[in-house]
This record gives sequence, C-alpha cells and structure tokens, in this order.
Amino acid sequence: MEPHDLIPLVSGSLVMLADLTAFALILRIYLRYRRKSALFFSVAWLADFVMVVLSASQNQVLLGVAELSLTVFAALIFAGSIKLLEEESIPLSHSTLRNMGFMAPTFYGFVYLVYLLTKNPDWALTAGVSLAVSGAFVFASGLILRPIEEIYKRPARIFYLSIVLFGLHLVPAALFGLYEWYYPIGYTLSTILTISMAYSMYRLTSTREFLAGSVEVKAPEIHSGTIIVNPKEFQSLLQKLENAPVLAFLRDLGYARKGWKTYFVTAVPFRKENIAGTLNPTDLAKMTEIAFQYLEETSRRGIPGVIVIDCVEYLSMYNSWDSLMKFLSKLRDLVMVKGGTLILVMDKNSVEERLFNQLRKLLE
Repeated sequence: MEPHDLIPLVSGSLVMLADLTAFALILRIYLRYRRKSALFFSVAWLADFVMVVLSASQNQVLLGVAELSLTVFAALIFAGSIKLLEEESIPLSHSTLRNMGFMAPTFYGFVYLVYLLTKNPDWALTAGVSLAVSGAFVFASGLILRPIEEIYKRPARIFYLSIVLFGLHLVPAALFGLYEWYYPIGYTLSTILTISMAYSMYRLTSTREFLAGSVEVKAPEIHSGTIIVNPKEFQSLLQKLENAPVLAFLRDLGYARKGWKTYFVTAVPFRKENIAGTLNPTDLAKMTEIAFQYLEETSRRGIPGVIVIDCVEYLSMYNSWDSLMKFLSKLRDLVMVKGGTLILVMDKNSVEERLFNQLRKLLE
C-alpha cells in the first residue's frame, strides 16, 4: 500500500472511531438526563460517521449521500447549539441573527470562487456546495455558543472554539480538495479537529452544570403571583427555594443557592464562579428577555418558575422610576401567565413611602 493511500485509511479509521464514541457517550447522557441538545449532538456524530463511510465509495450516488450527510451533521450541530441556548435561558443576540443574513451572498460567492479556482463545475456544485453550507452552519454554531462560557467556563471555551475551527477547516477543503498535495494536510486537519470537537462536546455535556440542568426538581411550596418581602422575611422563604430552579437577579450573592441561575447586577462587570453572569443595572430589556426564556423553559418542564430580585433600590438609582415600574409590571404579567412567582426582596424604608405604596399597588 502506497503512503498516500495509508493516510486517508488511518485518518478515516480515527475519525469513525471518534464519531461512534461521541455518538454513544452523548446519547447515553441524553437517555439518562433527557437534555434534547445532547440528542441533537449525538445524532450529529452518527451523520458524520455515515459521511466518512460513504466517502470511500466510488459510486456517485453514495458520494452524493455522503455530501448530504455532512450537511445533516452541520444542521444537527446548529440545532443542538440553539437548543442548548434555549435550555440555559440564554437569548440569541439580535446582532448575531442580523449578521447571519449575510450567509446567503457569502455562500454564493464562495461556491463561485471554488469554481474559478478548480475550473470544475461538478466539484463546485457538489462538494463545494456541501462544504460551503456545512462550514457556514458549523462556524455559526460556534459563534452563537460563546455566551455559554458564563455558565460552563473553560469547557465551553474549548467547545465553541473547536466548533469554529472545524467550520473554518472546511473552507480550504472545498478550495483545494481536488489537489493531491492537499490530501495529507486535509486529512490530518480533519482528524485532529474532529477528535478535538468530539472530546470537547462530550466534556461539556458531562459537566455538573449540564447534568444539573436536567435534574427533575420539586415545585416550591410557594403561591404564585408577586410577593414583596423584607430581607428577614425572605430568609424564611429560602428553605422552600433550596431545590427550586430559581432565576435570581441579585446584589447580595449570599442569597444564591446551588441550583439557582444567578445573575449579579452590577455596573462594574467581572467574572465570578458559580453565577450565570453579570448584568448592568440599566439593561432592563435583557433582564426581561432572560426572564421570558426562563419562564418558557420552566413551563415546558411543568415547573412553576420563581424569579427573585433583591436590588429594586439599586435599579432605581440607574433607571427612572417609571421605567422600573414598567419593567416590574412586565415581569408580573409574565409570571401570572406562566403561573410563576416574582419575589421582590426590599426594605420598605429604602425608598420613599409614596413610591413603595405605588409599587405594592401595581404588583400585589
């Protein structure tokens, strides 16, 4: 066997082993914990396995199915990424969605470039299209997953970077895939990046944070609606919320519990372990969006959502009172519709009596 024949054989064997291992391990996580993002990710690796197996064929129909399998792999990675953001109640930024609109002309331009470089219309319209579409969606998957770093830290960073690099490596594969000099480079890159991506995906889906997001919890023994309590009264409520999937916007992180999704409200962002992230006190719209995604998720799981805010006074320093009332009124409406609970922790003496009475009248 010639050396140039040995490279694709070894590379293909390693990639197929990585595909099947990732498929089995991540599927096992899905079957045990029922996180749908894990299901999308696991089946994606099965599609990649099919692609590698069929790519060795000389039959044009099977090669076409192989190229289709690569696009299915990309579609499942993208769908799994969107589902993971949804499960973590992380909104997809509008700027990201807007920029994705440029994928259409970029895709066309890339396929045309492949044709100009290779002078092979069949390659451009088959492998070129498949690699362009797949590369674009895998690359986009990595970009939209960046916010999960706030929750999963280093495993998330390695995960989304490996996805981005995998998507990028499909670009030269389309441009130079017909040239024999590119074979050892392409196969080596593909093998390294596939194994890296499979490992990082399994590492993330097996973290305590990922598995904790699927644990069934008991509904808290607390009535729905809006509650305004002082800090001392809230201490007595904490026992009922110990194992509840609470969404908390806090200034006092001493209230935070292990299973909560906690955001620290501060005008000076910084990284801190065991919290979902930091939020600027002026960003009421983002808080509303996070609350909406959270209530949607708890509703799907059949659990009444609980939102805790202990920083009404702090928010009033950075926002007009009318804006703050509109924000809290919207949260009240959301929890009413979803049968959840909004808990405001505040001392009545921290704001003017007139404003506190207005707040109670509006919310309770």
